Amino acid sequence: MRSQRLMTAVFWLGAASAVGMFVVLVMGATVTTTGSAEGCGRDWPLCNGKFVPDFALAAAIEFSHRAVTGVEGVLIVALTGSVLFFYGRQRPVQVLAPLMLGFLLLQAGMGAWAVKYPQQPVVLALHFGISLVALATTTLTAIYIRRPRALTSAPAVSGGVRLITWGAAVYIYLLVYSGAYIRHAGAAAACQSWPLCTAGPAGASVEALAVDLVHRFAAGAALLLGFGLLLVYSRLQPPRRDLVVGAWLLIGALIAQGAAGAFLVLSRFGVTSELLHAALTGVAFTAAAYLCLRATLGVRAADASTAPSKLVAIDA
Repeated sequence: MRSQRLMTAVFWLGAASAVGMFVVLVMGATVTTTGSAEGCGRDWPLCNGKFVPDFALAAAIEFSHRAVTGVEGVLIVALTGSVLFFYGRQRPVQVLAPLMLGFLLLQAGMGAWAVKYPQQPVVLALHFGISLVALATTTLTAIYIRRPRALTSAPAVSGGVRLITWGAAVYIYLLVYSGAYIRHAGAAAACQSWPLCTAGPAGASVEALAVDLVHRFAAGAALLLGFGLLLVYSRLQPPRRDLVVGAWLLIGALIAQGAAGAFLVLSRFGVTSELLHAALTGVAFTAAAYLCLRATLGVRAADASTAPSKLVAIDA
C-alpha cells in the first residue's frame, strides 16, 4: 500500500512536470514575441549583473522565464530519478527518462548560448523545437506511468503503420520548425491576409512571401496527413480504438492550430494570438508523439499469452 501511494505521487509529479514544461514553452514564446530576449542583457545565469534584477518589463519577462525553467529543472530531475527507481526495468521508461532530462538540459543550454552570443534564426528556431521534444517526452512519461499495462498490452501494429506514424510526427516537427524559423527571421508578417496572402503596404520580399506560403500549404498537408492516419487506424485488425481516438485528438489540435494561425494574421500578430499559436503547436506535436508511443508499444497475437503481467499500474 505504501508503495502504491509512492507511485501515485510519482504520477502526480509527472503530471506537474508536464504542465510545467508547457508553461516553460509558452513563456519562451512570450520572451520571443515581446522582444525580451535581451531583457537581462548578455548575462547568464545572472540578469543584468544581479541575481534578482530591477524589474523593467523586458527584464521581468526574461527573468521569470529563467526562474520557471529552473523550477521545472528540479521537477524533471526528481521525476527522472523516481521513474527510473520504480519503472527502470521497463523499456519505454529507459528511453523516455533520458530523453526527458537530456532535452531539458539541451533546452536550457541553448537558451544560455543564445543570451551570451547572438544566434542566427536557424539556431533560435531549433531552441523552440527542442522545447517541444522536452514537452512531449515529459507528457508521455506521465501518461505511461499512469497505466503502463494498458499501453503495452494492446495489439501490435505492423511495421508499415509504425513507419507512417513516426513519419507524420517528423513531418509535424519540421512544420513547427519552419514556423519558428519564419518568426525568428522576421518574415511572419509578410502575408497580411488569410487565407490569401496579401503583402502589407510597405511590401515584402519575395523570399518572405514564399516561405509564408510554403508554411501555409505545409500546414494544410499536415491536416490531410492526420485524416490519412485516421483512415489507416480505422481499418486495423484487430481494432485499435486508442489509435483512432489519438488520431482525432491530433486532427482537432491541428485544426485549432490552423485557426490560431489565421487569428494570428488577422489580429496583426498580437501577443495573445502569438502565445495561443505557440501553445497549440505544443499540443499538436505532443498528440503526434502520443500516437508514436501507442503505435510502438503492443504485443503480437502469438505473444499475447506472455504479455507483461508484472507491470505496475496506478488505478484511477
